[in-house]
Amino acid sequence: MVVIFTVVFLLVGCSRDEKPNEHNVKESPIRSNANTVAEGDFVYRLVSEKSVYTESEKVVVYAELEYVGDEPEIKIAHADSPFYFPLKEKTRNYDIRYGMKEPVRVTVLKKGIPLREIFKPRGGYGSEDQKEYVDYIKALWEASNKGTLLNGDYQIVGSAMFNPLNESMVSQESLCLNAEIEFLVEKPKNKE
Repeated sequence: MVVIFTVVFLLVGCSRDEKPNEHNVKESPIRSNANTVAEGDFVYRLVSEKSVYTESEKVVVYAELEYVGDEPEIKIAHADSPFYFPLKEKTRNYDIRYGMKEPVRVTVLKKGIPLREIFKPRGGYGSEDQKEYVDYIKALWEASNKGTLLNGDYQIVGSAMFNPLNESMVSQESLCLNAEIEFLVEKPKNKE
Protein backbone atom coordinates (compact mmCIF):
# COMPACT_ATOMS: atom_id res chain seq x y z
CA MET A 1 0.00 0.00 0.00
CA VAL A 2 2.89 2.37 0.76
CA VAL A 3 4.24 1.85 -2.76
CA ILE A 4 0.83 2.59 -4.32
CA PHE A 5 0.38 5.76 -2.26
CA THR A 6 3.90 6.87 -3.17
CA VAL A 7 3.19 6.34 -6.87
CA VAL A 8 -0.13 8.20 -6.66
CA PHE A 9 1.52 11.07 -4.80
CA LEU A 10 4.26 11.36 -7.41
CA LEU A 11 1.81 11.15 -10.32
CA VAL A 12 -0.29 13.94 -8.82
CA GLY A 13 2.90 15.97 -8.37
CA CYS A 14 3.43 15.75 -12.13
CA SER A 15 0.10 17.37 -13.04
CA ARG A 16 -0.43 19.73 -15.97
CA ASP A 17 -0.81 22.80 -13.68
CA GLU A 18 2.82 22.80 -12.60
CA LYS A 19 5.37 25.45 -13.51
CA PRO A 20 7.79 24.71 -16.36
CA ASN A 21 10.97 22.85 -15.46
CA GLU A 22 9.64 21.36 -12.22
CA HIS A 23 9.79 17.56 -11.76
CA ASN A 24 12.32 17.14 -14.59
CA VAL A 25 10.05 18.66 -17.23
CA LYS A 26 11.92 18.69 -20.51
CA GLU A 27 10.46 20.87 -23.21
CA SER A 28 11.55 20.94 -26.81
CA PRO A 29 11.81 24.30 -28.59
CA ILE A 30 11.17 22.79 -32.04
CA ARG A 31 7.78 23.52 -33.59
CA SER A 32 6.90 21.08 -36.34
CA ASN A 33 4.67 18.09 -37.08
CA ALA A 34 7.15 15.70 -35.36
CA ASN A 35 9.18 16.18 -32.21
CA THR A 36 11.44 14.01 -30.04
CA VAL A 37 12.61 14.62 -26.48
CA ALA A 38 15.14 12.47 -24.60
CA GLU A 39 15.62 12.43 -20.83
CA GLY A 40 17.89 9.91 -19.13
CA ASP A 41 16.86 6.41 -20.18
CA PHE A 42 13.70 7.51 -22.02
CA VAL A 43 12.80 8.92 -25.42
CA TYR A 44 9.41 10.56 -26.03
CA ARG A 45 8.12 11.19 -29.54
CA LEU A 46 5.06 13.14 -30.62
CA VAL A 47 4.25 12.80 -34.31
CA SER A 48 1.65 13.92 -36.81
CA GLU A 49 2.16 11.91 -39.98
CA LYS A 50 1.46 15.01 -42.07
CA SER A 51 1.74 18.75 -41.54
CA VAL A 52 -1.41 19.46 -43.61
CA TYR A 53 -4.59 17.35 -43.83
CA THR A 54 -7.94 17.98 -45.50
CA GLU A 55 -11.16 17.76 -43.47
CA SER A 56 -12.10 14.44 -45.08
CA GLU A 57 -8.66 12.91 -44.50
CA LYS A 58 -7.81 10.67 -41.56
CA VAL A 59 -5.60 12.56 -39.07
CA VAL A 60 -2.84 10.33 -37.71
CA VAL A 61 -1.13 11.65 -34.58
CA TYR A 62 0.59 9.42 -32.06
CA ALA A 63 2.94 9.46 -29.08
CA GLU A 64 5.67 6.97 -28.27
CA LEU A 65 7.70 6.31 -25.15
CA GLU A 66 10.84 4.22 -25.55
CA TYR A 67 13.18 2.87 -22.89
CA VAL A 68 16.86 3.05 -23.99
CA GLY A 69 18.61 2.24 -20.69
CA ASP A 70 20.95 -0.60 -19.75
CA GLU A 71 18.39 -3.14 -18.48
CA PRO A 72 16.37 -5.40 -20.82
CA GLU A 73 13.14 -3.85 -19.49
CA ILE A 74 11.76 -1.43 -16.91
CA LYS A 75 8.40 -0.96 -15.23
CA ILE A 76 6.72 2.43 -15.10
CA ALA A 77 3.71 3.63 -13.12
CA HIS A 78 1.28 6.08 -14.69
CA ALA A 79 -2.36 7.17 -14.83
CA ASP A 80 -4.73 5.42 -17.27
CA SER A 81 -2.08 6.19 -19.91
CA PRO A 82 1.35 7.83 -19.67
CA PHE A 83 0.36 10.04 -22.65
CA TYR A 84 -1.54 13.33 -22.57
CA PHE A 85 -2.69 15.16 -25.72
CA PRO A 86 -4.08 18.61 -24.80
CA LEU A 87 -5.15 20.32 -28.02
CA LYS A 88 -5.35 23.98 -29.00
CA GLU A 89 -7.22 25.10 -32.09
CA LYS A 90 -5.44 28.39 -32.82
CA THR A 91 -7.82 29.76 -35.50
CA ARG A 92 -10.75 29.80 -33.07
CA ASN A 93 -8.48 30.19 -30.01
CA TYR A 94 -10.00 27.13 -28.30
CA ASP A 95 -8.15 25.13 -25.66
CA ILE A 96 -9.54 21.61 -25.78
CA ARG A 97 -9.06 19.94 -22.44
CA TYR A 98 -7.73 16.39 -22.22
CA GLY A 99 -9.26 14.42 -19.38
CA MET A 100 -8.12 11.04 -18.19
CA LYS A 101 -8.93 8.57 -15.43
CA GLU A 102 -6.14 8.45 -12.89
CA PRO A 103 -5.86 4.93 -11.53
CA VAL A 104 -2.32 3.71 -10.98
CA ARG A 105 -1.29 1.40 -13.79
CA VAL A 106 2.04 -0.34 -14.28
CA THR A 107 3.45 -0.95 -17.76
CA VAL A 108 6.57 -2.88 -18.74
CA LEU A 109 8.73 -1.13 -21.32
CA LYS A 110 11.11 -3.46 -23.14
CA LYS A 111 14.37 -1.87 -24.22
CA GLY A 112 14.19 -0.50 -27.77
CA ILE A 113 10.47 -1.28 -28.27
CA PRO A 114 8.36 1.92 -28.14
CA LEU A 115 5.02 2.03 -26.36
CA ARG A 116 2.69 3.81 -28.81
CA GLU A 117 -0.71 5.46 -28.38
CA ILE A 118 -2.82 7.01 -31.13
CA PHE A 119 -4.28 10.47 -30.40
CA LYS A 120 -8.02 10.85 -30.11
CA PRO A 121 -9.51 14.15 -28.87
CA ARG A 122 -11.11 13.84 -25.43
CA GLY A 123 -12.32 17.40 -25.12
CA GLY A 124 -15.31 18.23 -23.03
CA TYR A 125 -17.37 21.23 -22.04
CA GLY A 126 -19.10 22.57 -18.98
CA SER A 127 -22.37 24.29 -18.28
CA GLU A 128 -20.65 27.68 -18.27
CA ASP A 129 -19.01 27.28 -21.70
CA GLN A 130 -20.33 29.40 -24.57
CA LYS A 131 -22.68 27.81 -27.08
CA GLU A 132 -20.15 28.22 -29.92
CA TYR A 133 -17.55 26.25 -27.96
CA VAL A 134 -20.06 23.53 -27.02
CA ASP A 135 -21.15 23.22 -30.67
CA TYR A 136 -17.52 23.03 -31.74
CA ILE A 137 -16.72 20.26 -29.24
CA LYS A 138 -19.77 18.25 -30.34
CA ALA A 139 -18.72 18.62 -34.00
CA LEU A 140 -15.14 17.69 -33.05
CA TRP A 141 -16.37 14.48 -31.38
CA GLU A 142 -18.38 13.59 -34.48
CA ALA A 143 -15.38 14.23 -36.75
CA SER A 144 -12.95 12.34 -34.48
CA ASN A 145 -15.26 9.29 -34.48
CA LYS A 146 -14.53 9.15 -38.23
CA GLY A 147 -10.80 9.67 -37.60
CA THR A 148 -10.89 13.23 -38.96
CA LEU A 149 -10.80 16.72 -37.45
CA LEU A 150 -12.55 19.98 -38.26
CA ASN A 151 -10.67 22.54 -40.32
CA GLY A 152 -8.27 24.58 -38.22
CA ASP A 153 -4.72 25.25 -37.10
CA TYR A 154 -3.93 22.70 -34.36
CA GLN A 155 -1.23 22.60 -31.73
CA ILE A 156 -0.59 19.75 -29.30
CA VAL A 157 1.74 20.15 -26.34
CA GLY A 158 1.79 16.48 -25.51
CA SER A 159 3.31 14.87 -22.44
CA ALA A 160 4.57 11.54 -21.24
CA MET A 161 4.11 11.50 -17.45
CA PHE A 162 5.24 8.49 -15.48
CA ASN A 163 7.30 7.15 -12.59
CA PRO A 164 10.04 4.59 -13.29
CA LEU A 165 9.91 1.74 -10.76
CA ASN A 166 12.94 -0.06 -9.36
CA GLU A 167 13.17 -3.85 -8.94
CA SER A 168 11.33 -3.61 -5.60
CA MET A 169 8.47 -1.75 -7.34
CA VAL A 170 9.37 1.43 -5.45
CA SER A 171 8.75 4.57 -7.43
CA GLN A 172 11.69 6.66 -8.49
CA GLU A 173 11.55 10.38 -9.33
CA SER A 174 8.58 11.26 -11.57
CA LEU A 175 9.29 12.30 -15.14
CA CYS A 176 7.34 14.62 -17.41
CA LEU A 177 8.58 14.89 -20.98
CA ASN A 178 6.85 17.48 -23.18
CA ALA A 179 6.92 17.90 -26.93
CA GLU A 180 4.98 20.29 -29.14
CA ILE A 181 3.70 19.73 -32.66
CA GLU A 182 1.47 21.66 -35.04
CA PHE A 183 -0.56 20.70 -38.08
CA LEU A 184 -3.30 22.17 -40.27
CA VAL A 185 -6.64 20.74 -41.32
CA GLU A 186 -7.94 22.52 -44.40
CA LYS A 187 -11.20 22.51 -46.27
CA PRO A 188 -10.90 20.59 -49.55
CA LYS A 189 -10.01 22.84 -52.46
CA ASN A 190 -12.58 23.13 -55.25
CA LYS A 191 -11.36 21.66 -58.52
CA GLU A 192 -12.02 23.97 -61.41
